[in-house]
Amino acid sequence: MANEIDTRVSLDLDPEAAIATIVDYDDETSSYVEPAKKAFTEAYNVLRAIHDAKTAVAEDPTLTEAGALLKVADFADKRMIAKVYPAWDAASTSLNSKVEAWEKEMSREVVSQASQQVSSEVRAHFKGLKTGERMVAISQAIRDGDSVVASAVLGAPAMLSGIDEEMKQILLREYHERFNPGLTKRLRAVTAARDLIDRKLGVLRKEVSKAVGTIKIKGNTFDLHGQYSGEITPAQLRAKRDKSNKPFAI
Repeated sequence: MANEIDTRVSLDLDPEAAIATIVDYDDETSSYVEPAKKAFTEAYNVLRAIHDAKTAVAEDPTLTEAGALLKVADFADKRMIAKVYPAWDAASTSLNSKVEAWEKEMSREVVSQASQQVSSEVRAHFKGLKTGERMVAISQAIRDGDSVVASAVLGAPAMLSGIDEEMKQILLREYHERFNPGLTKRLRAVTAARDLIDRKLGVLRKEVSKAVGTIKIKGNTFDLHGQYSGEITPAQLRAKRDKSNKPFAI
């Protein structure tokens, strides 16, 4: 986690805590999920800065409560738009590109390792089995690490072994997971990192709103949509400010 945990920011956005939720995160996969960690780090630091800014403006005697809120909101928008959201989008895009590329690798065709005659005999054997027995036998060969038998089946058109194309794709995935464990692990880690980034975007937006805050008021107050809110938001203040500035426009 961060050197000093800041309780003002949700632990969900602490870079170390967030990345630690990825089961396959370790020295082998850390470089591949680095975009996610950088995005969380950028967000965490900016959120802390927003909280610090809010504390600072509270000490400024020249600012009204509304003026202080707008100053913090403007600061937050500038930092989020300039740094955090671009980093978040870049991380999601980068990680998703890896996922798509490695998913293709996990479903690519394999080349039969046996001679043409042996491969034909292997396929004929499997085709002669009952459907249930056939699938169990092929999967067992993959689990046993018998790449010769497995590649003989998967390195040819599916119908030659008595399976359909859909089942062949499932078996190809199983084959690559068995014989390329390094890629399988990296794919799991990067997929988890991408999903983490996408899933925590809503938390990030809520944390920004919480850090900026609102003006709590008493009485029957309605927001811009006619709903009772009991608070004034930065958006409402901006709307009033912009309206009051119109007569001064050149």
